[in-house]
Amino acid sequence: MDIKFENIRKCYGEPVVYDGFSLIAESGKVTALLGRSGCGKTTLLNLAAGLVRPDAGTVTAGDCSYVFQTPRLLPNLKARDNLLYVGADPTRADELLRLVEVPNIYPKAMSGGMAQRIGLARAFIAPQPIVLMDEPFKSLDIGLKYRLMDLSKRLIEESGATVLFVTHDPAEAEYLADRAVVLEAGAIVYDRPRENDAFPDLTATLKRL
Repeated sequence: MDIKFENIRKCYGEPVVYDGFSLIAESGKVTALLGRSGCGKTTLLNLAAGLVRPDAGTVTAGDCSYVFQTPRLLPNLKARDNLLYVGADPTRADELLRLVEVPNIYPKAMSGGMAQRIGLARAFIAPQPIVLMDEPFKSLDIGLKYRLMDLSKRLIEESGATVLFVTHDPAEAEYLADRAVVLEAGAIVYDRPRENDAFPDLTATLKRL
């Protein structure tokens, strides 16, 4: 299903993040959101998830899974039980633990990268029509990052989900996304589909911000 932001206004006290903002993330596609820190990328994910409400305008979205910037694992449950907590089949939990390369340990014994990988696995263990991903690869070393991006691509294709994916890295966008949207000062300053495995002028646009 599409995710629709229609004429959105959103403020946090004095700062106005969006005023009259509209965007449609197309069904079954991966839309990457890029831009400087504080430009409102995570706010769009939170609006889509219903974690915050717009001050004006409408957001249309369905049930979603969310990969947060911080994994938010339940500290009293081991990795496998954190996955099973969202209602998954045990065989699927075991498969995903193997794929994300994390042993069945408690969160306090995990590195930041391990915890982030469990957060990623949790988002796809019981796929929803919408998946929201907020910089899911930022704490990973380069080799593991690309293995996890390969896995994410496979899981996204299997699920057929509509994905909103926040990243600061144009290479991540080009690896995973069908469309790249760059935000600045509450407005869209770049919006292009992938062309021949790349987004023309994306890096140059980011450098100008």
